[in-house]
Amino acid sequence: MKLVLLAAAAVLVASPAFADCQSDAQVQAEKVRTAQQLLSNQANAPMTEQCRTGSTLIAEAKRLNVINRNCQARLQLTAQDLQRADQRIQAADQEYATQCGG
Repeated sequence: MKLVLLAAAAVLVASPAFADCQSDAQVQAEKVRTAQQLLSNQANAPMTEQCRTGSTLIAEAKRLNVINRNCQARLQLTAQDLQRADQRIQAADQEYATQCGG
């Protein structure tokens, strides 16, 4: 079974005001997109491979979330934006635990 909710650990797109936060967020968002694409390409791969990629995706999404929280004002993110990201990550964590046992 494909780890559907892991792919939903979506990237928050923001309009940052400062270069350091902007570049950090953009680099991390690209890592999340890369992991999402890899997971999408693994639909027929063994579950262990999907779980490994899913774990990477969740970790990258969590790192992006930390950047977004630390740069909330500069990235012009609302508390609701951050809450939605938290909810997506929590759902991905739960799906991962269900599918991969971790």
